[in-house]
Amino acid sequence: MLTLLRNPTFILFFLGNAISLIGFGFNLISISWLVLEETGSELALGKIMAAATIPGVLLALFAGVIIDRMNRKWLMVILDIVRMVIIIVFLATLLLNSFTMTGLFIMVLLMGTGNSLFWPTAQAFVQQLVEPDEYFNANALLSASYQSGSILGAGLGGLVVHYYGVNTALAINALTYLISGILISLAPFSYQGKSGNGEKILTALMKGFKFFKQNLGVLLLGLTTILADVAIWGALSIITITMSRDVYLAGSWGYGIMEGLYGIGALLSTILAGIGATILGRHRFLLVCYLISAVMAWLSPGFFHIALAAAAYLLMGLHNNSARICIRTTFMEQIPNRIMGRVQTILGVYTRLAVISSAMLAGWIVENYSVQIGMNFTSVHFLLAAAGIILVLLIPKYRSIIVLKTESAV
Repeated sequence: MLTLLRNPTFILFFLGNAISLIGFGFNLISISWLVLEETGSELALGKIMAAATIPGVLLALFAGVIIDRMNRKWLMVILDIVRMVIIIVFLATLLLNSFTMTGLFIMVLLMGTGNSLFWPTAQAFVQQLVEPDEYFNANALLSASYQSGSILGAGLGGLVVHYYGVNTALAINALTYLISGILISLAPFSYQGKSGNGEKILTALMKGFKFFKQNLGVLLLGLTTILADVAIWGALSIITITMSRDVYLAGSWGYGIMEGLYGIGALLSTILAGIGATILGRHRFLLVCYLISAVMAWLSPGFFHIALAAAAYLLMGLHNNSARICIRTTFMEQIPNRIMGRVQTILGVYTRLAVISSAMLAGWIVENYSVQIGMNFTSVHFLLAAAGIILVLLIPKYRSIIVLKTESAV
């Protein structure tokens, strides 16, 4: 890991990506709080979260071709600047007291478009920067920046919203994208144009599907374990803020504490993931992580104090992001870099459809039943991810995907 941190290209990219994700966290809490203040409806919040995800569904497949053909460094810089401009324009409408839900929908649709391109570009860029023996460490750092950055950002954003208001949080959000773009632009990187750029878009696109047809075990692993990410970006994005407000009567500051501790747990996973995977074996460790995450989600609404719920979120972040590091490393080991963008964005379509469904269902469940039932629904996401690991282990020809040669079989 120290080798990576001494690499000027990786460290500038990593810092920029982490700051960008902190900005995303500020955006998430700002928009969530704004919707609840204006409508008081969890279902309306679910619709907004779905709107932020729709562009990724519509563009993701073609985005993969773009990512695999363009200079990934400068694509990320452009996306940072574009997202900054979108936030500044929306903030101006708030300052002029011309807020409308229609304007909010347009903003989240545009931001969703930028996010749906930025995140898979970052993943593919990392694979391009590092050697195969550094995949695990690179994924540990990248996953930590994804979940600890965005969720710590949401936690800090909750405190900013509580004390200074939504406008201040959005201004910080815009600033983070500017800083991220500057840092990534400074990263030394020699782009080697890829051959085959004259290839037809449809032909290029189909190579991602062809990969999955030939590697059904990787597809099975992706379709199931991605549900753990769906739990975070779908159901929990709706339920956490409602749980803080209605169960623990803590408002946005309580949301900030729970999300902040989840982010700290995700940050600590950079250490736990390597230790756990070494001691238990990657396959066993994945099962433990998903099961603990499911239990923590189930328990979190039932405590007598928000501090205990926040502790449950810390454990959830620690174990869920540890699993994420292992799974992302597995994908890097199995998927060639030349088609990584296309393969990731095929999974991205599925992920975004699942996030839309998860967010909408969570909003409906909480509004019509209770937060506890909503968190039971969240736990099912993690249990299905664990079921995917078990299925891969039970099919002999797929076992080697997650059972390394140095590990004993279960």
